[in-house]
Amino acid sequence: MKIALTRRTYITHIDGVNRFIALLAEGFAKLSHEPIIVSWCHEGVERNELSKWFKEIHGLDVDIPLHTLREGSCEGGSWPRIAWDWWIGGSRLLRRENVDIAIINGVIPLRFKPKIAVIHDIGLATTYYKALDSDKLWLLVAKRLYKGYDRVICVSSKTMDEVKKVLNVDCSVIPIPVKLDLFKPAGHDERENVIVHIGTRKNPLISIEAVRILRRKGYSIKLVVVGPPTRLPEVEGVEYRYSIPEGEKLELLCRAKALILPSSYEGFSYATLEAMACGTPAVVSSAIPEEVVIDEFNGIRVNSYDPEDYANVLERLLLDEGLWLKLSDESLEFVKQFNYIEVAKKYINIIRGVL
Repeated sequence: MKIALTRRTYITHIDGVNRFIALLAEGFAKLSHEPIIVSWCHEGVERNELSKWFKEIHGLDVDIPLHTLREGSCEGGSWPRIAWDWWIGGSRLLRRENVDIAIINGVIPLRFKPKIAVIHDIGLATTYYKALDSDKLWLLVAKRLYKGYDRVICVSSKTMDEVKKVLNVDCSVIPIPVKLDLFKPAGHDERENVIVHIGTRKNPLISIEAVRILRRKGYSIKLVVVGPPTRLPEVEGVEYRYSIPEGEKLELLCRAKALILPSSYEGFSYATLEAMACGTPAVVSSAIPEEVVIDEFNGIRVNSYDPEDYANVLERLLLDEGLWLKLSDESLEFVKQFNYIEVAKKYINIIRGVL
């Protein structure tokens, strides 16, 4: 089958949605299907270099053909403009490429069928639904659009419940994929005194303050913040690595003592799964779905956004090697269920049902 995976906006963003697209596409290819990727636009990469760049940045073994609706590089882009381009050009491109089915990440006005929607999260939509009349109008449009899809997939039970509550749309749950052979976990004695925070928009100031507390207590520990460039304070013991290659990020994570993720909202959390694949204990907020992190089993949940609470948990991990090893071992076993080939097989079963 020829399967298109789409990104509503930019395929060049380094985020969880594009990671999902990359790994699911490679999973389809390794199952002898023919994936292509279609995005609205790109930024910072020449169009003729997109496929090569995409393969390298996501650590893929195969080349995936990559198309964009807009030829030139873009900056910004209003939702009406993006929706119009998909409505006019999206279906035309998919038909021209003789696609059998399209997997749409998010929702777009698309005349092409058959199509499956994947919902990664609706955290912002949930907030807007409670607050702004203008965004209630957007939700009404989204409900209408989702009704036109053949199937809707959610990445977690948490997302499924929110989708049902906010959009009144039913969805099946298939988790996000992980390519386990990319990870090379270091043993406990080989680990560096480093705590990693992934996501410069996921409350990094909480992580920074937690590590400052530990350093004031005399711990020789460093925090490394990874993610898109942004303005964060220069603090002793804190290092920023913006937009680093995927391989460098995974090497860092696999040699760290812990991941800290005090996120305000997550539909699933790629960073947490990646930490587990590294055998790196994850210290996360209650925003991470409970089906991902089971407290004191494969990670530790912190039910607050107080840096002191995160510092206390990190201190336990630094002092208690037995706890660290237990969480590390359970994480490595737990994450096996998200193998990208097995996740791709679940999508193929859904696709066959639709076709």
